[in-house]
Amino acid sequence: MTHVIACLDGFDPAYLSATETPGWDRVAADGSTGVCDGVVPSLTNVNNAGIVTAEFPDRSGVTGNTYYDPERDERAFMNDASHLRCRTELQRRAERGETVAALVAKDKLVEMVGQGCDVAASAENPPEWLAAAVGEPPGIYSGKASAWLLEAAVYLLDERDLDALYVSTTDVVPHKHGPDEAAAEQWVGELDAGIAALYERSDALVATADHGMNRKSVCVDLEAILDREGRDAEVVRLITDEHTYHHRNLGGAAYVYLRDDSTDALGWLDDVDGVDEVVAADEAARRFRLPTDAIGDALVLGTESSVFGPVEDGVHGAVDLRSHGSHHERRVPYVASTGATLEHNVEAFPGLEG
Repeated sequence: MTHVIACLDGFDPAYLSATETPGWDRVAADGSTGVCDGVVPSLTNVNNAGIVTAEFPDRSGVTGNTYYDPERDERAFMNDASHLRCRTELQRRAERGETVAALVAKDKLVEMVGQGCDVAASAENPPEWLAAAVGEPPGIYSGKASAWLLEAAVYLLDERDLDALYVSTTDVVPHKHGPDEAAAEQWVGELDAGIAALYERSDALVATADHGMNRKSVCVDLEAILDREGRDAEVVRLITDEHTYHHRNLGGAAYVYLRDDSTDALGWLDDVDGVDEVVAADEAARRFRLPTDAIGDALVLGTESSVFGPVEDGVHGAVDLRSHGSHHERRVPYVASTGATLEHNVEAFPGLEG
């Protein structure tokens, strides 16, 4: 039995609706399709960790692209396996004697999702043998990077006797182009062709996404607002990582760590334009299944059109970009050849069983 999971990065339902997808439709006709919830914060690292572990962050341990350690007053990118608090489904399968592989866009995910895999590679820095077989990758900020990854996945299925394959693409196109733009239509077409090819080579396939995407027009400087109110706080913008080309480290979710002894729950931030909701840590842990020891005192979520980041003059600024991170980008499509119904994308691996 060959099982395949495809995580289509940034594949908002609007992109699926805007372009014809005969490959996706074929899988749906034989199985099932729908829209499910991703994990909040709606970020790549959080959701890839959720999908490969089949767990929410309270079990996976991955709470953002960036982690803050208040005791050491240090930040770190949540890129490596040390941040995982449980084993991945790929590890479990490998331990049962299965042959498993993981292909991802950026190096930042290789160690996290590729533990125990017979093949673990990225489009950013692929092994020479894979590049020789599939062709040199076009670069992780190219619209063709996702197509290369899916071609590489097809190659592995053709050339290796795999029991399980996980492939995760890149979201540079939806960050730069809306669903009705030609570049997005081409991207969706290439994803669709890849899904069709994976389906032909697998006994069970589930394809879903890590997060959606929205156009953002307002930037809110949470640090400046808290400073203006005299609050000693650390604001951790959760989208922050080393890859700034497409999102500029501007996203719709942040954890706030208070350094003073105030019992203020920061609910007053709800009244700030561009802030959709302030969720106290205990409530955020319950509602979004986050670990209470890694999310500070509050989770702050942006509106559908806002992001958090520095503003040069004042606390609000104009921006024009497409991004994610908030609960407004949590809805994602899925298709399952097994006929499984997914309520959350973290159910993708269980969905392989139908």
